Amino acid sequence: MVSSTPISRWKNWIPIGFEPTSTGTQVRIYWRKAMIAFVVLSITGWLSAAVGAYLFVKYSRRFDEVKFIHILFIPWKIDEYREARGQFLIRQAQDDLKKQKYREAFYNLRVGTSLSPENGEGRMLLAQFYVAWQRPDLARQTLMDGLASNRQVDEYIKSVFTYLLHQQEDFDIIKIADSLIADEGSRTVFNSRTRLIATAKATALFYRGNYDASEDTIKKYQLAETPDGKMLAIQIEWERGDRTNVFEQLEALANQYPKYDNIYTQYAAYLREDGREDDLRRLCILRQIRFPDQPRPRIDLLYLLNKSKDEERIQSDIEGVFRDYGKNSEIMLALADFAANTGRAELAFRIYKHCKATRLPWDGPALMTVEAHIVAKEYQEALAAARQMLRDNPEWGKRFYSVFNGLQAIANYGLDDTSSAQIFLNNFLNQSGGRADNLIAVANRLQNVGAKSQARQVLNQAVRSDPLNQTALANLIKVDIDLGNSDEVATNTRTLLTMRKPPRKVLASSYNTLASDQNLFVPARAALLNELRKNIEKAPDHPEKS
Repeated sequence: MVSSTPISRWKNWIPIGFEPTSTGTQVRIYWRKAMIAFVVLSITGWLSAAVGAYLFVKYSRRFDEVKFIHILFIPWKIDEYREARGQFLIRQAQDDLKKQKYREAFYNLRVGTSLSPENGEGRMLLAQFYVAWQRPDLARQTLMDGLASNRQVDEYIKSVFTYLLHQQEDFDIIKIADSLIADEGSRTVFNSRTRLIATAKATALFYRGNYDASEDTIKKYQLAETPDGKMLAIQIEWERGDRTNVFEQLEALANQYPKYDNIYTQYAAYLREDGREDDLRRLCILRQIRFPDQPRPRIDLLYLLNKSKDEERIQSDIEGVFRDYGKNSEIMLALADFAANTGRAELAFRIYKHCKATRLPWDGPALMTVEAHIVAKEYQEALAAARQMLRDNPEWGKRFYSVFNGLQAIANYGLDDTSSAQIFLNNFLNQSGGRADNLIAVANRLQNVGAKSQARQVLNQAVRSDPLNQTALANLIKVDIDLGNSDEVATNTRTLLTMRKPPRKVLASSYNTLASDQNLFVPARAALLNELRKNIEKAPDHPEKS
């Protein structure tokens, strides 16, 4: 008996054999063995490749949550793998954001949402990047593409509504809200989700001046039972001119929701607009007594005290803010803003030194120190302060280059040094990639020093950088009226009329300007005047008519 050796056993599996024949040696293929060998080698190769790919993805790509079964059966599991990797990248982006690695976070979000398109959290974060980088078109597309798969996610639809409200796309909000409400079905008791959707619709209708439909939505979905819904109902009454009970309702609402800051803010704004300074002072004082931890009423009271020139009380309250909120950067910035707006350069500089000593952000108070000198018409001191701030903080030379150029332009115009001022202004306009609100602030200061044409330059850039900024456009129209630029007044007024709730005082000024015989040849003048007249006559409390 011949015992089998390892070599002889392996020979049994070799699919090729050699057999002697009368004419020589013949090669013979054993097809069954060949098929078995092919299958075994294929499986071995596939497993080896899968193991290699798995180890590469897990350790080189740091995708710790990858499943071996996804790699092993990748042709059939590709969708599951892409979804898992997309979710992993989105979580990685969230970690990157915590570490302030914004470039890496953006890359991971962009790739992650492409792999996991239904991930609403990733889409919301990616949209925030696009908004910050002034790409509202991409932000809109990112959010809207994910709406179908996230219709039932309250946080997602809230983000969509918030974005669309900010972009003044009110008609899209109404359309989406109607679609979402239809999904909810008919009911008489409304949950928080239905009220969220209905509130967005009512708000969009309000912004477009459709007060009846907005009020009907509030009543139908019982939105007045919520603070936001009740606030909206009060705002409708205010806009209609029925202001008899507005203040009583706001006071009751403020007592009902004492920690709801939006109610206090709106209440104070209406009192200020209606000229009820005594009532506003009383509100601020009572608010301080009831909620000493809330600093906003203290700042509001400082403005009232400044108007009444109660210097002793102002100093006392300022010391109180330093004592109670000296470690709060937000309140220190608000106090510095008060100092800038009222021309209190010493106070602004004190806040700057305090923030620097306590390691709070001090860039804002520094800029406001220069601004305070400008408001106080201390233009030489403003220039000196700007130069001193840049010497003390050399890294600001690049970071705040445009802002300091803007402030120095204003100061030089105040000194009638127009050549130097124009150089600084040109640098400001050429370098400024900032927000429209900052451009508006510079334009306002330029007007205060009599540089109206230069203010127009800045406002024009503000409108170009943010076409939806109604304040910038309205201010540009007012400057053009003063400068006699009737064609520009007509063009920009047409744009203003397409926006939500255009200010009727500006519309009235435009109407009076364009109705003048001096502007008979303004293109499409008659149609524009007719549209202006209709808008001006909408509200009984704004009876400006020519």
